[in-house]
Amino acid sequence: MESIPRAVDASTATRAVTAQAQVEARRLRHHYLGPEHLLLGMLVHGDNRAARVLRANGLNLETVRAGIDRLIAEGVLPGPQPSDAELLAGIGIDLEAVAGHLRETFGQEAYWQATQRVRLRRTQPASHRAPRDPPRLICARALTVAAREAIARDQEVGPEHLLLGLLGDAEDPVETEAYDDERRLRGLVGLPDHGPHAIRLLVEARGLTLEALRSAVRRELHRPA
Repeated sequence: MESIPRAVDASTATRAVTAQAQVEARRLRHHYLGPEHLLLGMLVHGDNRAARVLRANGLNLETVRAGIDRLIAEGVLPGPQPSDAELLAGIGIDLEAVAGHLRETFGQEAYWQATQRVRLRRTQPASHRAPRDPPRLICARALTVAAREAIARDQEVGPEHLLLGLLGDAEDPVETEAYDDERRLRGLVGLPDHGPHAIRLLVEARGLTLEALRSAVRRELHRPA
């Protein structure tokens, strides 16, 4: 997919939706921020055009949460993932205490630079993330589509553009994704590298099509805010 033609700002509502999506990712104990979390974020936030369209088409918060639970049970999405700290605590290692000792010994700046070098390596990337770190972003294509939709209308990226991005991204199965880094991250967080898109499955489980829902979003965009 082509890059976006220019920078575009996110609306206040979109930033709130993203924050709620991160809360949902942590609630599910997922180590990434994906399309399904953004969909939940729109519905938890509630007061936005995307959420109104979703609810009008039978995709309310309870329905989507139940659908995500079903996809987890089917292996389409990963189940709750133990943190690095929990894994190491099982063998008697306090990861945060070790990190704190390293910061005290070498200084915060040296610690940060070392962890960044390891984290950004193309092979054997470090998986350690502090509890307050944001989840890894695994929805780059959806965000690109959302930005292009907003730019075409000379608007900030709102939740409605974000929903258009999720629906556009869901047209293609997982194995055709164009982002190499995203494919690598999928393996790190337990996501399958092939198969149908989670958003497509959630939408079609309600007897809808991606195109029908996309048309509903575009009709909403033509209405006064």
